[in-house]
Amino acid sequence: MLRSLPHPAAGAVPQVVSPMNFAEAPLAFDRAPPLLGQHTAEVLGEIGLGRAEIEALAACGVV
Repeated sequence: MLRSLPHPAAGAVPQVVSPMNFAEAPLAFDRAPPLLGQHTAEVLGEIGLGRAEIEALAACGVV
């Protein structure tokens, strides 16, 4: 139930894999978990914040 995935900052990262196998829906192991904050700007943009607002939050240390 363990599989190691390559991670850009941590080397090989062990991941818990689902024990269930489905013939019509094979599991994919294409990437490790994201780095802390890796998708923050993308998520904030999806909820309506503009680039300037996101940069201001980052400058203040909020994100």
